[in-house]
Parts: sequence; C-alpha cells; structure tokens
Amino acid sequence: MSDALLIVAVLNGARTREECPKLPVTPDELAAEARRAVDAGAGMVAVQAPAFDLVVDDVVAAVRGAVDAPICLSTQRARQTSLGTVTALFDVLRDVPDLGAVHVRPPAPDLPAHREEARQILEALDRAGVRPAPVAGGLDAIGDLEVLNDDSLLGRAPFLSLVLGAPASTDPDVAAGTPQNALRLVDHARSVLAGLPIVAGARDEASAAVQAAAAAAGAHVRAGLEDSVALPDGAPATSSAQLVERAVRLGEALGRAPMGPDEARLLIR
Repeated sequence: MSDALLIVAVLNGARTREECPKLPVTPDELAAEARRAVDAGAGMVAVQAPAFDLVVDDVVAAVRGAVDAPICLSTQRARQTSLGTVTALFDVLRDVPDLGAVHVRPPAPDLPAHREEARQILEALDRAGVRPAPVAGGLDAIGDLEVLNDDSLLGRAPFLSLVLGAPASTDPDVAAGTPQNALRLVDHARSVLAGLPIVAGARDEASAAVQAAAAAAGAHVRAGLEDSVALPDGAPATSSAQLVERAVRLGEALGRAPMGPDEARLLIR
C-alpha cells in the first residue's frame, strides 16, 4: 500500500445548521463544498443526504458533477425512517455512490443501528454494486464487523472507518476520542480484519489528536464539518476545506503526501 495519506472529507453528517451555520445541506451546497475539499487535498468525499428519499439521487449527481472523486454516502437512518426505506432506495437510485457507510452500533444515542440491520444494508449495497464502508466506534462494533466479515459480507469493503467520540464521551458504543483509544482500536481492528486499511477520526475537540495518532500509526484520516465544527485553536471552521488543509499539513509533517482522487479510486477497486 502506498504511504500516501487518504483524507476523506466528511462534509455534513447528521449535524444541523444550529451547530454550524456554514454546514452544507442542499445538493448544490454539498457539491460546492466537495469541490473545495478536493481542491484542498481530499481524495474522497463523504456526504449524508438530508432525507432518505430520491433527493439522494440529486445529492450524488450534484457532487459527482462537481468533483471526479469517489463518493461515500451514509446509510444511517433516523428513527422516523424505516430500515426498508433505506434498503429499497438502493434498488431504484439512478446514480449510485461509490461507497455506502454502514454502522453496526449507534453512532449517537438517538440513532438506530444494529449488526443485523447492517447485514440487510450490506446486502442492499451489494445488489446495487456499491462498496460497503463499515464504521466502528469501539471494540464491540469491531467485534460485530468481525462476525459480518466471517459471513463474507465485507469482502468488497476497501477500508474500515474508526470514528471515536469526544474526549469525555461516556457512550457505551463510541470510545472516548483520545490518542490512546485510537491506537488501541487501530491495533485491534488490524488483528481481526487483517489487510483492511483504516480511516480514523473523532468528534469535536478530539478530532485533531486522533488524526495525528492514526496517521502516525500508518492509518488514513477523515476531516470535515461532520467531525468538527471548529479548528484546533477553537475558532469556528467555515468549511470542511479548512479542516482538510490541516490534515494535509499533518500528513506532510509525517512525510505522507495527500492521496489524490485517482489513487483513492485504486484503493476502492
């Protein structure tokens, strides 16, 4: 594997404009933000559509029209959206993303996610020809992914995303975002999901420290407003591109040049 650093620009996630006034939400806003992030050094972009309906088509088409980079779409549903709505959508989309991010444990206490639900989403992604991007926030989630991997459901996954919480997180499904936890999870994931590259990040003020630990350990990183709405000095971030630029500087300090979209495509083939 190249020593280049893949930076996945995570553009919005489940955040709201109340948390971040500059958050991109509409297809056009997400497309413009994706363009800025790729220009800043991201090799891949990750987005969450505002609703799980055919607006997903508009989001994917807009982002694809703005950047020639792999697109990862979150499959995380809200409680008011049924699992069937999520899985059925991939059978009718005109323009599918390159990857679908799949959670096996709730990324936040108010969101539903479960290993058996993930199994159905993984099967829907496979039918649509979309590669899975499994997400874990702690040791138990990595254990769930080991089960799914043993059942041959992760064979097409190009990497594992480790997304830790804030430093003081007490969520049982999401480890606190510390460098020590990041390294522990990276080591454990490598031991049970041998050969699968890792992309790591964390929420809020933990983001920069976890990126640094993961990149120094040879993993890749994620950066953007989904993970942090502030710069390391506490100033509000105005775009994901600012956070990508910081990740680029981190990689350069470690002798790891940013992986461009073309090289990122090779990673997901």
